[in-house]
Amino acid sequence: MPSLSHLSWREYAQLVGLNLKTKLTNAIEYARVIAHYYSDPAFFKIDASLLLSYLFNNPFRISKQFLMSKGEQEVYTYGETPLTALDVIAKQCRLSISDTVFELGCGRGRTCFWLNHFLGCQVVGVDYVPAFIEKANRVKAKFHVQGVDFRLENFLETDLSDATVIYLYGTCYPATFIKQLIKRLESLPRGTKVITVSYALADFQPAVSFEVSKRFAVRFTWGVADAYLQIKK
Repeated sequence: MPSLSHLSWREYAQLVGLNLKTKLTNAIEYARVIAHYYSDPAFFKIDASLLLSYLFNNPFRISKQFLMSKGEQEVYTYGETPLTALDVIAKQCRLSISDTVFELGCGRGRTCFWLNHFLGCQVVGVDYVPAFIEKANRVKAKFHVQGVDFRLENFLETDLSDATVIYLYGTCYPATFIKQLIKRLESLPRGTKVITVSYALADFQPAVSFEVSKRFAVRFTWGVADAYLQIKK
């Protein structure tokens, strides 16, 4: 990122405006979370405890520092699915208690706890940033959460055989990475659901054996994106 000293006043004002807009949209999202989900005392305790564990070191910084330590060139890839957006996705894709959802790139695991608590899904969150998995497992143990498993793994290598649903919010992953993942997903059983945001798998590999069953708009804190429900043929 460029040094602020190299920015013009106009660019600096735009940057400040973008920062304020981001803070406002995040505040609105959190207000919605409080209104819709914090009336459930058990979830309130889980979510609040998880958020407090990042009070002095936010997940974006943790992800950036980890990627820098690995020598990665692109270190600004972290993103999260807002819980209100996840609610829309879950309804549109008809996720239920009978599903085992694998979230590839689960980050701090907030969405995993939500899926498990409100839908009763079995959930497996996979990420390769150690701090995310450590903190999520600490919250899981503290509140004796059942039905959620966190794995410190590269999700190009993790065992996906138990999944009925794969969720990938990977808007910043390079095309080469997505193509590698598609090869892994090709081995999934017929009928497995794969949910992606901003692109369909066929955008990267036209001959992919997944059929787009539904495309729908979802509001994120940064704007509106299309989500794709794809079914393994």
